[in-house]
Amino acid sequence: MSNLFKKLIPLAIAGIVSSSAIAADGTINFTGEIIAASCAISGASGTSVGGATGAQTIDVSLGKVSSDSLRGTSSGTIVGGKGINLSLNCGGTAAGLKSVKLQFDPLSGSGLDAKQSTLLKTTGSAQGVGIGIYDTDNKLINLAANETISGSLVETGEAGKEQYTANLNLRAGYVANGDTVKAGVANGTLPFTLTYE
Repeated sequence: MSNLFKKLIPLAIAGIVSSSAIAADGTINFTGEIIAASCAISGASGTSVGGATGAQTIDVSLGKVSSDSLRGTSSGTIVGGKGINLSLNCGGTAAGLKSVKLQFDPLSGSGLDAKQSTLLKTTGSAQGVGIGIYDTDNKLINLAANETISGSLVETGEAGKEQYTANLNLRAGYVANGDTVKAGVANGTLPFTLTYE
């Protein structure tokens, strides 16, 4: 048996053992579809929307809120809530679709609040506060659980010239997270994707 052959046998055995070690306890199968639907977002009073379709930015001012108003609240109480009313115009691209959802990606933004993972983490010098996102029933959206805001797609226009629109309504505000509240800048960034059904 040649020296080269003797050196290759242990390498081959190691390769077999390591490849079987990679096999784990299960499989995740991803399914989905890329569609041509494209909706332009516009905002109502108090909500500024800019950018091109597919890369829009929604600016919401939560204003200047007294730290005293947060200190006296129980953890999870919203302070300085602002309505965010978004109108979507999808033109004729949403034919055959029934609804549109605002799916949030906090981990690509400022992150989840370390004390309450349902909240968006604030950036800046303020402490003891996160940003809560609420649906139209005033229910806190659990950002850690991939909860969404949804709206029905409504068809308008005559046959052959159909247009599709939707409204997505939510609220946002500062929420005490249970830590000691300290005054300072409390900004947050929450990327989102429009998904369709």
